[in-house]
Amino acid sequence: MKCEVLVDWLTFSVKTEDPRKVILEYLGMEPDLFQDPGFGLLGYQRVLRFGDICVCYEPRENDFFKDMGTCVSMSGKGCRTFETMSKLGQSPFTVLFERLAADEDANISRIDIACDDREGYLDMDEIVRKVQQNEINSRMAKRSVVISYDGQACNGSTVYIGSPSSDFRVRIYDKALEQGQDGHWIRVEMVIRSNNANGFVDQAVKTGNIGTLAAQVINDKFSFIERDDSNITRCTVCAWWSAFVDELEAVRLFARSVVQHSVERISSWIEDQVGPSLSILFDTFGWPHIFEIALESRRRLSDKQRSLIADFNSFAGVTA
Repeated sequence: MKCEVLVDWLTFSVKTEDPRKVILEYLGMEPDLFQDPGFGLLGYQRVLRFGDICVCYEPRENDFFKDMGTCVSMSGKGCRTFETMSKLGQSPFTVLFERLAADEDANISRIDIACDDREGYLDMDEIVRKVQQNEINSRMAKRSVVISYDGQACNGSTVYIGSPSSDFRVRIYDKALEQGQDGHWIRVEMVIRSNNANGFVDQAVKTGNIGTLAAQVINDKFSFIERDDSNITRCTVCAWWSAFVDELEAVRLFARSVVQHSVERISSWIEDQVGPSLSILFDTFGWPHIFEIALESRRRLSDKQRSLIADFNSFAGVTA
């Protein structure tokens, strides 16, 4: 796919006070996977956490935080974990948004939408130049370019459009460079808060086309232009920017970026770190000895480890 559109951050709250019910009904995940890290977060006294998904409950006892119910916050990695492990279907965010939109008491305080160019429409150097020379048509007056250095060498740049305190802000950067990967990967990321966040989710449910919605929001907020008219609103939009936005419109569904299940990561670790030792046991004591160790170790499994087994087997179609 030339372009991808995905949720890269989500924070929402519901009036339900039972965090396990929220995990099960809104996230479609197994509550026993989540553990108490021993600290509060976001105005809540207690948290249940699985990876980068935090479910906050028991609001602090004061007028500002009362009646906050339960809050779920997931970073980019948390969103990928949710997509992989949720049992809400092939498009878990679509189902989650539908449930939030149907809940009159639900509130989305932040959603980040990442629009990724992997084809080569966008060039960071050209985008930086356009911003620095004010070749941009936008109602957002605040713009900045942050250039990073590794020693004396330039190590990438990030463009910000919009104020840090506003309900809508855009950042554009080289995601491949950030991740240390080869190839072309420029990310245009919209950070949407408060009423704008609720409105975006409502429209996502109504239209059912996240790519078109993302393109509409971008077109409404800003565009890179050629300075070929004294009136900025009549200036020609850059062909490469139009091509990128047009490509976004063709993205019908959220891109499901799958991460390894925790059991698969355990398997990879065993293979890398313990594989030679297992081979020694196999060639000396034989397979029955390894099998006996595994059976004996089952009684030492924690509740979280047992939940991981059940969760993985449910995806693989294995019954206990």
